[in-house]
Amino acid sequence: MTKVRSGPSIIHDPLRTALAVAAIVLAMGALLPWAEGFIGNLPKRFGGFDGASDGLILFVLAGILLAIARNRDFVRAPDGARRWAPMIIGLVCLGDWVIGRQQGQFEIGRWVDQGGRGALTPGFYVAGVGALGVALVGSFASLRRREGETGGPASLFRMPRRSDLPTLLTALGALAGLALSVALAVSLFPPVAIGGVIVFFAGFGVLTGGYLGRAIGRRLTG
Repeated sequence: MTKVRSGPSIIHDPLRTALAVAAIVLAMGALLPWAEGFIGNLPKRFGGFDGASDGLILFVLAGILLAIARNRDFVRAPDGARRWAPMIIGLVCLGDWVIGRQQGQFEIGRWVDQGGRGALTPGFYVAGVGALGVALVGSFASLRRREGETGGPASLFRMPRRSDLPTLLTALGALAGLALSVALAVSLFPPVAIGGVIVFFAGFGVLTGGYLGRAIGRRLTG
């Protein structure tokens, strides 16, 4: 059985610690209510596991980021998917949180249409803090210059190289596909039916965008 190389304790590595803390905050926010309100005297609640289940997605991604923080290889990898995984997953978390806001606003709109009221809760913003945190820390972890890499003494970051294009364009294509497909779903369907529709459209957009991005990346490096 292969043993996972976790390296030194996370608490002795500030970068891995920051990524783990941000992921924990994200997971906590994903489990909290995102919107609350009333229709008459009837209390209403919307959570991240409702609608398109954006909170569930964020919770799963937070778990993946915790695993990445535990394994030092991801913050030390010189190239390839391991190097760019923290940034890619972090940006996906931030994008999914934005989509979750749309879901919460749609649900509040339904309550208002029925004579009720509602608002986003602190739990939603806790998830936002975690999503922004993993996006920033993950991006820094991927872009920072590793020991032994060439560059000036004042150069903190190593910009992507041509060999990184397939991985990065796959991620960018998936993110673009996600954004465009969700925008299309919102424009075509009413809020009452939007939850399941967004899941379908988002899945199709991510797969299609990722495939096209990878194909372009391979052609550019071929």
